[in-house]
Amino acid sequence: MMDRNASGRTNHGPQGAQAGWLGAMRSLAEQIQKQQHSQQMTQELMNTYVQLLNTPGSYLSGQAEQQQQTIQQTAQQWMEQAQQQQTFRQQAQQQQQSFQQMTQEVMSTYSQLFNIPISYAKEGRRDAQFPIEGYDELTVEEVTAHLDALSAEELREVRDYEERHKVRGTILEQLDRRIRSGS
Repeated sequence: MMDRNASGRTNHGPQGAQAGWLGAMRSLAEQIQKQQHSQQMTQELMNTYVQLLNTPGSYLSGQAEQQQQTIQQTAQQWMEQAQQQQTFRQQAQQQQQSFQQMTQEVMSTYSQLFNIPISYAKEGRRDAQFPIEGYDELTVEEVTAHLDALSAEELREVRDYEERHKVRGTILEQLDRRIRSGS
């Protein structure tokens, strides 16, 4: 700034130097005025802040109350959600227990069905279809007494069974004879 002022003084003489000096003074006055204005605004802001803090029902205390209410509402919502989750969990456990109980009942029923001795099932089927009732308990003489009432197909069935299970030679011979004579 001094260089510019100095060059202005040399170029324009005393009037140029005076104009340069006045311009610099105006610029300095403007800067001082801006600084004073800024200090005044800062002071007003500080005064307002102090008033705000000193006022019992101030904006800040209102905000604190609002925040407290918001926090309480949020906590209440969380508690409700936790209770709902606990209720859902209890319902799921009850459904799981009901399903397990039902599965156990079904398995027990099936188990009872499968625990019927296979020999009873075979015997029941065989007795219903086999030509001579109670065949396994009959003696050779009792079996021979039933042979006259059987067809050639029934004789073959009795022979196959006798050959697989008892293998009584006398009965097998009688069955072979009757089957040959029937065909």
